[in-house]
Amino acid sequence: MTSVKPFQMTDLFETNPVNLDTLTENFNPSFYSQYLIEWPSLFFKSVEISRDFGQQEEISGYMMGKTEGKLDKKEWHTHITAVTVNPQYRRLGLASYLCSHLEKATSGDPYNTLFVDLFVKVTNTLARQLYEKLGYSVYRRVIGYYGREMPIDRNQIDDQIDAFDMRKSLPRDVKRETIRENGDKVYVMPYEVVF
Repeated sequence: MTSVKPFQMTDLFETNPVNLDTLTENFNPSFYSQYLIEWPSLFFKSVEISRDFGQQEEISGYMMGKTEGKLDKKEWHTHITAVTVNPQYRRLGLASYLCSHLEKATSGDPYNTLFVDLFVKVTNTLARQLYEKLGYSVYRRVIGYYGREMPIDRNQIDDQIDAFDMRKSLPRDVKRETIRENGDKVYVMPYEVVF
């Protein structure tokens, strides 16, 4: 049975089965600690209880989220920095469960954000399909987001290093002003993605 619990800094010692996967982005310890300090309720783990060895817990995945932006500019939102699942627990709906948990936590008080967003590599079709199934849509394509050098031409697309900025409108965005149709045709540079 899966339960959601707050992430603790010591959990980093238990996340190797999750973090060693090639689909998972890894960060340095200070990055994780920043999230634990600034957004502790938006950084949580999913835990499975193993009955084999006396009710031992195993981390099956985790979610790192934050809130940012300004409300008066219609940018106040929840950002998914990382959502990842241990390969052993994939295809069970756990990523969807973690995303839904974050949406519920930030769609009401104290956060009450307008939308949830995330960045996904253009070539990561499995992730894109997952998010679309959850109600996300492409808001814009960020040219060279995953590249090592700053791009100079917004029209020079490269599926290997470009990202889709995907969004899901939350109840506070009554008029659905934070999402758009055909966002995959809107190209922006990385420095234009500022909140």
